[in-house]
Amino acid sequence: MQNTFRSMAALAALCCLSLSAAIAQGNQPGPLRVGIATADITPEAPVAQPGFAGRQGASSGVARPLLAQCVLFDNGQTRLALIAMDLLNLSYNQLLGLRAAAEREGIPQQHLMVNVSHTHFGAAFGGDRNPEYDALFAERARALFGRAAADLQPALLDFTIGSCTMGMNRRQLNDQGRSVRINPEPRKQIDPDVPVLRVLDPEGRARAVLFGYACHPTTAALRMMNLVGTDYPGYARDWVAAAYPGAEAIFFQGCGGDIKTRAIRPANGRATGQFHLVLLDERESKAAVGYELGRAVVAATAVTPTPVPADRPADPRQALNTPVPLGGIVETVALPSKADPAVMGRTLHHQGMWRIGDVFIWGGQGEMLSNIGLHVKEKLPGLRLWTCGYTHYGGGYFADAASYPEGGYEVQNSAFGPQAEGIVVENAVRYVRELQANPVHARPIPRVSG
Repeated sequence: MQNTFRSMAALAALCCLSLSAAIAQGNQPGPLRVGIATADITPEAPVAQPGFAGRQGASSGVARPLLAQCVLFDNGQTRLALIAMDLLNLSYNQLLGLRAAAEREGIPQQHLMVNVSHTHFGAAFGGDRNPEYDALFAERARALFGRAAADLQPALLDFTIGSCTMGMNRRQLNDQGRSVRINPEPRKQIDPDVPVLRVLDPEGRARAVLFGYACHPTTAALRMMNLVGTDYPGYARDWVAAAYPGAEAIFFQGCGGDIKTRAIRPANGRATGQFHLVLLDERESKAAVGYELGRAVVAATAVTPTPVPADRPADPRQALNTPVPLGGIVETVALPSKADPAVMGRTLHHQGMWRIGDVFIWGGQGEMLSNIGLHVKEKLPGLRLWTCGYTHYGGGYFADAASYPEGGYEVQNSAFGPQAEGIVVENAVRYVRELQANPVHARPIPRVSG
């Protein structure tokens, strides 16, 4: 059976490569077309939910529908797709299914980015949990690529980076500099960046607004503990969509493994304040932090963002004919383990970088702490760079080197040694240099167990 499966997979890969070759009409990129598609991936029955160890029982209702959204870029030479989904994480098998579906539409594996919002109010994947939902998700999410391809239209892009302080570091330190609990720590860093990529029609009207932020979607967990929902990203999308009628608002999660929303009760006689505890209505608290992020997105675009590429002609008729390079690199990288840092290769990590014109999007697997995204940007100054965690599949914390002496929950639950951060950051620099020299990397990604 396994050999049969491998033969079928090889045949499918050959067909996909043929389709990719058909799309690559020349050696140079041409004018850009963009297609957009959205699917409702809300469970239709009660499901087991991941994210909170104290949650009891299956979901009891739906607070907000869950979405999977696809943006497909086509420059006549190749295709690249960005997927954003309201999930805590994605299973490896589901990732493989998405890659296969993307290849059927001429999107090389290297050119597919899959990012989850990390909402703690979605549905669980893996094992015998939620098999009906697993099938529903696969059917709806994999169909996105064909729908986005059918929607391809001439497009212009622009990009900017705003700022938001809606998040707060959660690695609270004691007097000895040790991380002792998940509580508000205003003395530690966050990543305030709000990257915004707009997809415009030839008249300059927004068709889609892609934006990101680094923060856990765990605003509250009281009466809404067992309700399916998006947490703050959905409300942020609402605000952006209200500012851009008719446009699709799409959220991408950043490196927010140690960041939570500022839904905080003050100390008031206690030693410290606390997360989760809601002063007013719980739903209003989720909306409030989401709207704060949405306002930051809209504020960032109050002055027209810089075109993509930055040297694009001002005349829209000429701009539509400007070549837009597209490309991506995805690698499965061997890293030192925390248990034995001197030995390489004990742990694997999926990393990627995608290029859209002169904008570069970096993605790391799992719960990347905020310092890692900040350090990637520090190593690439002057670049139009967007950093994301929660990309590819799976979870697990990835702590930055400076957090190891502090200890704490995220370090305890990381599989990687402190040297791993430096390897990841240097890989990001290498990916940018390679994509600047040659955007198109269409080789298959080796399959790994998992």
